[in-house]
Amino acid sequence: MSQIKLQSERLRLEPYTIADFYFVKSLLQDPRVMRFISPDGKPYTDEQTIEWFERQLARYQTGRQTGLLKLMSHENDEPIGHAGTLLHELDGTIELEVGYWLAPKHWHMGYGREAAARLMRYAFEEGEKEIISLIHPDNVPSQRVAKANGLHWDRDTEYQGMLVSVYAGDLERLCRHMKREEMTR
Repeated sequence: MSQIKLQSERLRLEPYTIADFYFVKSLLQDPRVMRFISPDGKPYTDEQTIEWFERQLARYQTGRQTGLLKLMSHENDEPIGHAGTLLHELDGTIELEVGYWLAPKHWHMGYGREAAARLMRYAFEEGEKEIISLIHPDNVPSQRVAKANGLHWDRDTEYQGMLVSVYAGDLERLCRHMKREEMTR
């Protein structure tokens, strides 16, 4: 997958630039955001944040994954979080994950579901067959997002020293389901 820009009903998904560093820092150093994301459940230090951001910018140059894309609200052109597809080695297999992080003031508004659905449709259009989401077992809101998008619990495993629940789905089936939902609106 090349560097992309996507749209959904309420969101614009676009690659980060250097100018976005302080927004990213606000996410990575917020204890509420990082509780279920960092292996120790703690916010990142300045050094970890810089390393993460550099690694993220490099992801835009690699094949099948979109990397994490900045989520911009159409309503006020404000960054609200990020979402994207990422390749992970999990239990000896390379898998494509759809992930999403939102700034706390944008939680419980359906943005995670909307962004993930758009990214899953894009992955399917690019020829991907399956998708997963790695979710902390205690992160019930993210589990609800995965289920709302048609993913099902597959297994629990360890990833980067952290227990995660793997939610998985067949993209063709998921995209057919999403298309039916759109038609009934």
